[in-house]
Amino acid sequence: MQRMHCLSQFTRATLRFSPVSLLQKEPFSWQHHRQRTNNTRSGPGGAAVGLWAAAVGTLAVIKDDPEDEEVDIDHDEAKKEVESSRYRKTYMFSHFCSFSSLNYNSEMFMTGTDFLQAVLWKTGKPPPKPREELNVEQFQKILDSAPRHINDNERELFRNLGENAVISFPEFLFLVSILSKPRDHFLKTFQMIDIDSNWVLTKEEFEQVENMFAAGEGGENPENTTLKVHFFKMDGSGIITFEDFVKFLDNLQKECLELEFTEKSLGKERISDRDFTELLMSRTTLCDEEQQRYIDRVEQRKEFDKDNSVSFAQYAQFMNLLNDIHELEIALRMFQIAKKPVTPEEFQRAVQVCTGYNFEDRLIELTFKIFDDDGDGHLAHDEFMKVMKDKIRK
Repeated sequence: MQRMHCLSQFTRATLRFSPVSLLQKEPFSWQHHRQRTNNTRSGPGGAAVGLWAAAVGTLAVIKDDPEDEEVDIDHDEAKKEVESSRYRKTYMFSHFCSFSSLNYNSEMFMTGTDFLQAVLWKTGKPPPKPREELNVEQFQKILDSAPRHINDNERELFRNLGENAVISFPEFLFLVSILSKPRDHFLKTFQMIDIDSNWVLTKEEFEQVENMFAAGEGGENPENTTLKVHFFKMDGSGIITFEDFVKFLDNLQKECLELEFTEKSLGKERISDRDFTELLMSRTTLCDEEQQRYIDRVEQRKEFDKDNSVSFAQYAQFMNLLNDIHELEIALRMFQIAKKPVTPEEFQRAVQVCTGYNFEDRLIELTFKIFDDDGDGHLAHDEFMKVMKDKIRK
């Protein structure tokens, strides 16, 4: 079968997680974080428990139901493979099976395209996907094509991998479990994996994480996958620093955001306020009627704005704020207690306090345009925080 090297089209696919954009964060200082956390490291005994506990809370990223709920799969082939696998029969594993298109040595794998499709899938059951059986030579050829370095701005890694990648189920869980987490979670996750506390990750340490995500079901993980070769070279002699770890996750998050933004913009550099609102509402648990109320409001108010569009950088900045929504609530709590609505200037300061960066004026304007219910130029707690904190998909 001829292998394609491009990402398939996504039709109305929407991110089901709240992605973290690190575009606006200050540059990471390895020495600074090492000094800050030197006295808070967990020993080897607590590493597995700590990382597993951190990850379990995000295993339901793609579905709002409990992570151990099974899912109905329409096609018999996928059902058979779910039942015969060594992994626990969770919704996440069923989801993985529905999108994985490779089989090697009785193990299912995702390509780069499969992974992006699985993460970007919104609702409903995915269509049946044919699975290719790889022989030893084909599997090795895919590994040989894996990139060997983590680059600063490699925001198309999974798109460039396309069909030439093998990603295991434990790796899929690992990636999904940290996609929606803030930078501090990256640090804690890194610390948990870094058992000897030397601020670099080895292949052996990474494989311990794989074993945890395999849920102790027995069997051995493959010696190499595309991610392992990317991180640790073919012979396993490579290492990952924390800077590389954050860089990789940053690039992945930006890649997913760009896919979502580009599909909405149809390849243009900006999306309309309506498009932005539709994307934002799609991340909430609001019913269709409630979502439409916000979309209609933006349409009704567009004539009062000089600018009615949003760039990718602005879109990413707003999504970063959603990740810090609990910190923003703390910053705005005094206004809630005093039953005092928030002005644009006060909202700007609250964003700066909880995120460390200034929101662009265009985003402040758009936030009030969407959530200022009565149009009085102020935001009440219920108008913004209640929707974004209580209704946003985790």
